[in-house]
Amino acid sequence: MATTTDTLPGRPYGEVEGNYLTHERGLLSWLTTVDHKRIGVMYLACISGAFLLGGIFAMVIRWELFSPGPTVPGLNADRYNQIFTLHGAIMTFLVIIPGIPAALGNFVLPMMLGAKDVAFPRLNLASWYLWVTGAIFAVTSLVMSAADTGWTFYTPYSTTTQTAVIPMTIGAFILGFSSIFTGLNF
Repeated sequence: MATTTDTLPGRPYGEVEGNYLTHERGLLSWLTTVDHKRIGVMYLACISGAFLLGGIFAMVIRWELFSPGPTVPGLNADRYNQIFTLHGAIMTFLVIIPGIPAALGNFVLPMMLGAKDVAFPRLNLASWYLWVTGAIFAVTSLVMSAADTGWTFYTPYSTTTQTAVIPMTIGAFILGFSSIFTGLNF
């Protein structure tokens, strides 16, 4: 015996509402979405911005190392250490750690598994908001007083410096919770 399915009124069989980019329009629809593909795109855009910022710091570091002696105008040894810390912290905590699971995992993994969405869509959105909060917190704390301890924040030097090691560490914890919340969906 054959089974039949009814289509929605006013819509031909097989027609979908639209793709994830044009389903709902406006900034508010993107900021409140629970669609895993849109959240993956938002992660990718934000991680790309962090990658650009970390890349700028990397280019300043390489420019300084281009020739012996001071090369970059206004860049002394302390400022070099601060830029080195900014580059390492941004690339590690804002790009490398969330890059694969957050951006690609949100976008590709549910479709590869044949799932309609991730396990906890609202937690997925909350993890993106936590990532943005942690990124703003970390970059602001690093730029305002620019820690110069290196991206590892090792204890002997980080306890004697007058820079914002504690706020950056709190930002790293916020970013870590974002990664944990993202991981709960997979």
